[in-house]
Amino acid sequence: MVLSMILLVTFVAYWLHSQYNNEKKNLQTEFYELYHQSWSDGEFIFFYRNVIKPALGHKDTINLNSLKIGGDKTSSDFKKAYIKELRAYVDSNKMYQPLFRAIDEKNMIPDSIRADRQLEIVKLGYRYQIYPGQILYNQKQISKDSTRQYFKNLFVKTFKNKYPTIRITNEEKIDQKDLLQIERTDNFLLQRGKLGILIYTRRYNDAKVIYFSNYFFYLISVIIAQIIFGIVLISLSVFALVFAYRSYLTQAKLNMLRSDFVSNITHELKIPVATAKAAMEAILKFGITDDKEKTKSYLNMVALEMNRLDSLTSRVLEHSKLESNQHLLYKKETNLNEFLNRIVKSVELFYADKINIRFQKPEENINLIIDQVYIEGVIRNLIENSKKYGGNDVSIAIHLWQEGLHVYVSVIDNGPGIPKEYLTKVFDRFFRVPTDNRHNVKGFGLGLSFAALVMKQHNGTISANNLSGKGCEMILEFPV
Repeated sequence: MVLSMILLVTFVAYWLHSQYNNEKKNLQTEFYELYHQSWSDGEFIFFYRNVIKPALGHKDTINLNSLKIGGDKTSSDFKKAYIKELRAYVDSNKMYQPLFRAIDEKNMIPDSIRADRQLEIVKLGYRYQIYPGQILYNQKQISKDSTRQYFKNLFVKTFKNKYPTIRITNEEKIDQKDLLQIERTDNFLLQRGKLGILIYTRRYNDAKVIYFSNYFFYLISVIIAQIIFGIVLISLSVFALVFAYRSYLTQAKLNMLRSDFVSNITHELKIPVATAKAAMEAILKFGITDDKEKTKSYLNMVALEMNRLDSLTSRVLEHSKLESNQHLLYKKETNLNEFLNRIVKSVELFYADKINIRFQKPEENINLIIDQVYIEGVIRNLIENSKKYGGNDVSIAIHLWQEGLHVYVSVIDNGPGIPKEYLTKVFDRFFRVPTDNRHNVKGFGLGLSFAALVMKQHNGTISANNLSGKGCEMILEFPV
């Protein structure tokens, strides 16, 4: 799965890189189109300033020799007829007024008012031998260098207006021997970290490359949808990988719990079954039926072991019901001071001198809504664990107190404590602290797990802490 994830990330990265390069090439094409559009606009602006505007503004309709439009051989009659038709054409097409005004004010043609009929008004002069080239490339009126510089300035102005975040960095001249190869492919102008366009005019017999910078984030904004898709795809894949890995860990944990459960339950079942079997064999094979006292003793032994089996199966079933919320608790308001004191007195009476137990409670009564049967089972289970693991000289202290909106009950013993790595795992179902396959302490691995479920049903928690010296503290936390 990790290899699949690596392949997916590699594929997405390659795909995004390809999209980036494609958009970079498209941007280069747009720059070419903008440059040629600027050149076309420049020609029209020259024609407007040197032909259309003077013709429309000329007042003397008799003496037209002073009107410098067309060539040297353009007659006054041609000029007069041209002016008449030009004025009629402009008056009938209102779109030209904002176009001319934009040229006069901004020295450029904005995209919003660029007209498709620009060529038509230029063609109108052709019928009267008035051509744009007569003005644009007339050596006597304007030099090649100034014309070239004008078109470049117009391109720069138009470029900045359309791409405000991208910069024109520099301009490099291209050798004629490399021109043919460059014309065939622009790949070298799209090298890593570079973006350029080839500009030249065959009339001037030269060629140059204009390079651009600060286009990275512009291209990123263009392919942002693909980037988001790639991120979402990778995120979903990572989520699936993490989910699968966690499922694997969960399954491995369940397998380990199942193995521990089988080991523990086999051991716990084996003792009562073996004991009951031995007792029954003694009754049946060794002729002790005539001895009523012995027979009764063996039968009591069998009954006790059967009760142990019944207790084991009952706890497993009860645990499953509580875990699946099939068992509803019966809660009622309880005085915890009296409730815990009664449990402590019962334990003292039952174990007599086997344990030393004390109860520390506050002076004020603490009342809480709980299921007394289940909470008593939890408290007794904690005391039982302290007794089992604490050895012969075990000392147990039970504390009750309230802090703010929470009530706490702690069971502290002076036993060996719980290894740090198992402090949270002890509340897992069927889990028992490893003892190198020694089962010197009987148990099913269900007690603390059952306690955690009961506390969850009470919207509370149970936690375990090792004391600084010796012993362990189990804390029950209830919301008020």
